[in-house]
Formats: sequence, C-alpha cells, structure tokens
Amino acid sequence: MADDISITLLNPHADDFIKTPVSFRLAGRRGLAKYSYMLDEPLRNGQVVNILIDGTLSSLINQSLFNRLPSWMRGLILRIELLVWLRINDLTGKVSIHWSPDSIPDRTTLYLTSYKNCVGAFDKRKAYIELFKFKVINLSHYFILTAEKAANISSLTGVIFTSEADLRQNPYFSKYFSADALFLVLPFTVSSRFHAVKPLETREKSCVATGSFHNLYLERPVYYYRDFIKFFGISTYHPIRKLIYDRQTSLQGQIMCRVFPYRERRSSGRTLSRLMSWLGFDFTQREYFSFDIVELYNNYVFAVVGEEVSGLPPIGFFEAIACGCVVLGEGTAFYEAVGLQPDVHYLIHNGTIEGILATMERVLRDPETLARISAAAQTYVEAHCRSAAVWKKLQGDLRPMIRNGGHESQRIDLD
Repeated sequence: MADDISITLLNPHADDFIKTPVSFRLAGRRGLAKYSYMLDEPLRNGQVVNILIDGTLSSLINQSLFNRLPSWMRGLILRIELLVWLRINDLTGKVSIHWSPDSIPDRTTLYLTSYKNCVGAFDKRKAYIELFKFKVINLSHYFILTAEKAANISSLTGVIFTSEADLRQNPYFSKYFSADALFLVLPFTVSSRFHAVKPLETREKSCVATGSFHNLYLERPVYYYRDFIKFFGISTYHPIRKLIYDRQTSLQGQIMCRVFPYRERRSSGRTLSRLMSWLGFDFTQREYFSFDIVELYNNYVFAVVGEEVSGLPPIGFFEAIACGCVVLGEGTAFYEAVGLQPDVHYLIHNGTIEGILATMERVLRDPETLARISAAAQTYVEAHCRSAAVWKKLQGDLRPMIRNGGHESQRIDLD
C-alpha cells in the first residue's frame, strides 16, 4: 500500500530468516524464511525495498574470519554473493541494494535480526545502525550469546523488539533486557501450503511430535551457549522434544515421533564437517526436511511441537493448527499476546509426557470439542497468520510507535 512505512533491511543475505542464503543452497539445505513477508509484501504492494549491506557479514564465511579479511576482499566476496543471492531468490532487479546508508532516502526504520547482527563485529556496524531513528530488532535465537546481544542492543537508541510472544514475561529475557522494552508481538506467517486436507474424524486418533532439539554441550563454540546453560541448567532449548525422542519406542501408538537431533551424523567425517561448519556451511536437519510435513500433520488429530524455555513458540505450532491438528502447548504465556486462547484454539499440557497423554485421553471422549478447537484454530490462521495479514499488523502496530516517538508500546488487539 502507498502509505506503508518504508523499512530498510540490514544484511538479510547472511541467514535464512527472510530468504535462502547462498551457503544453504550450496549445502543443499532448505532455508526456513520465517520472515519472508518482510520482502514479499512490500514488493507485492509496489514498494521499493531498500537492503543495506554493511560489509561485515557473509553467509559463506564465519563472521570472525570474514572480518579479518582485507576490506577489498570482503567487498569482492559480498558483491559476488549478493548477485547469487538475488538470483536464487528471484530478486534480481526487484530490490535496491545499498552499500552505505547515505544512498537510502528514508532512514526512519531499520529491520534487523539479532542472531548475527547484534554480535561479533557489532562495533563496525553500529555506526550504520544508529543512522536510523528506529531499529526493529527481531529476537529469534536471542538465547545464543544473550549477554553480548543485550549489551550491544542496550547501547542503541530507538530500539523496538519484535517476536512471537511478549518476552517480558520470561525470566531469562528479564535477566538481560529492560522490562520497559518496546515490543511488536506478531504471529508467525504460515505458508499457504499448510492447510487441512483430511477431515479430523478420518485421522489417526493419536499425536504427532515434530521439530528438532540441540545437545548444547556438544555445540561449538562453547561460549555461544553459556548464558543459556548457566541460567536453565539444561542441554536443550526444547525439553519436551527431547523427552519424546528419548521415549519414542515406548510411546508407539500414542505419539508418533518425528523429532530429530539437530546435529545428525555426516558421512563426510568429523574434520571436514567441522571445517565446513566453521566456514559457514550448515548440513543440519536434512532428515527433518526429508518428509512432507503437511501430509504428516493431516494424518493425525493431535500435534505437539514444543516451545522454547526462553519464551518463544515454534513456527510448527502455527503450521500444525493450519493443517487442522488440535495442538497441545505448554502454558499460555507463549500464545496469549497474539490472541490465541487455551481450550479455544489449542489445549494445554503440563510439560510432561504423562500430561500430554492425559489431555489427549480426556478430549478424545469429546469429539465436538475437538472439532470446535480445530475449526477455530484454522480460522485464526486464515485471519492472522498469512503473509499479508502479518505485514498489515506490523505496519499498523509500528505506525503509532513511530508517530509517538517510540515512547510507549501499543495494546495488542487481534479482534
């Protein structure tokens, strides 16, 4: 739309949050592109999309190594990488690439992911970031190097966080970030391929569990994960996924386990694997992406995906309800800020496998309730989780924040 706020994207080529990075294409891995609407919707609305490349990040080479290269070499690598990135994502000639903020006419709002942009060579990119009045910072993966990210972000002015839940309710977030932080709470976008195909009554009257889980004690470099491990004292972000994976044999017939360890065995050998990972190539989760997840969800009445203990819901929760599953979630804090209600759009479990099974057993005796929850959740997705709807909400919530100078957050209203 003509009155949409112009939002510049910082370094979207460096990870898979918005589009597929070149490193993923070379590794044969599919990018999640969870926030692809940040490009797709303004382009669909006829806007010029400005992309700022600050010269500090490449998807092909580890950040610490990349920034030790001479500037001319980094520039050459990035210009080649950007040409390929634009081509593989069908963006050639559709977006405006800038190598300096000086050529961007509207420097009101910058959108960046905290995952890579708020760590590492932050001191080099901070000058560019501060040239924008408002910085909308996506908190996905904020649990990695949390203290470093928090310290770097605290040095910025005009920060507005965005996530799928109001993290100010989470004790881990509260330890590192201000309780006065401004938040844009937006649901995940759900691709149109996720939809109900089979009627609920024809499905397996059991549960499918999906997702992946980490063993943080084995992840490298170790210091990336120390903040999280020290606070929670556990080895994974998604405890319920690991519980189901560990007990999958005894749960046959009740919970179908399609949960996988994040780091899978690689035939290339440990030394080559570590080298490729260090350079930036990621071969993880190949097995998880090897099956048709839409078909999988459509075979089951129930689904459990498992939330992050650091406060964020999984995208799989929204994809599963779009496919008509009755999804079991752990508590309300993950979903209330985006308007999802327990016993209306989903069911609650207590964080244990026994709790999941007990909830399933109770509701299976009430097919009308199952049908009602399934239908209400699908209606929610169609109204709030498709790409155009999330972009509209982002614009609608951001506009008054900018108008008010970022002094107060807005009430979340999905009615």
